[in-house]
Amino acid sequence: MKKNLFVLFALTLAATAFAQEAVKVKVTGDRVSLRAEPNTNAVLVCRTMLGDELALKDNNNPEWVGVLPPESVDLWVSNEFVSNKTVRTELLNIRSGPSLSHSVVGTASSGTVLNIRGEISQWLKIAPTSNTVVWINRKYVEAPGAVVTVVEPVAATVSTQQAQTVVQVVAEPTVQEIMTAISATAQKKLVVDSSKPQGVEATYYGVLRPSDATLYQLVDDHFTDITVCYVRGNFAQMQTFNGMRLQITGKTYWAEGMDLPVVKPTRIRLLPTETNK
Repeated sequence: MKKNLFVLFALTLAATAFAQEAVKVKVTGDRVSLRAEPNTNAVLVCRTMLGDELALKDNNNPEWVGVLPPESVDLWVSNEFVSNKTVRTELLNIRSGPSLSHSVVGTASSGTVLNIRGEISQWLKIAPTSNTVVWINRKYVEAPGAVVTVVEPVAATVSTQQAQTVVQVVAEPTVQEIMTAISATAQKKLVVDSSKPQGVEATYYGVLRPSDATLYQLVDDHFTDITVCYVRGNFAQMQTFNGMRLQITGKTYWAEGMDLPVVKPTRIRLLPTETNK
């Protein structure tokens, strides 16, 4: 069953990629940043020039457009799962740099032949594959309007986990509501950290774990004692995602004295469960 689901998942990705590769978006600014994730704090992958045309890969974000990286961009994979330039594991993450702390910008499936450009320690420098995505701010590109993501029931989300369903979470809290939730967790009254921007959209990756009765936490999928951020969302929905490897995009909120943000999800993407990233 797992194998059949994976084949279906791979075919779905292939069909989507084929459909989108025919669509080009045109850059309308000069030296515009292409980033590893759809936010201004993400790693800068490269810059693109006025008039460049890029293949559309993801049009679901209202502020950013996902595009295929230019051929000149260098990306990275772990050499542990590559032999004779060929991927030898079911699904291998492609990263923006040579370390686990760098963002995942795509995947390569078993049997994929990589264009290897160099090697640093345990990491291989490769050319972009057709299944890699970087992000450009929508205001600097001519692109179709953003696709509106349909809200799906929790039950439907569970049944389509292997298809990487994207879920739109609709409840929008105020900053004070977020602080109240954090305060309940910390058992003390917390104050909004005015030195940090509130409500800025960002994307995080990890495995979802419960923190307490009101918050979940996203932990690193390799070092599970490291918390990436806290998550405040629909609690029933969060219970559904418990223990799953996710990409969570949402608005971030900060309180004084806290080293990590609380994220209110707007989109949740289910990722394959792998130990080789």
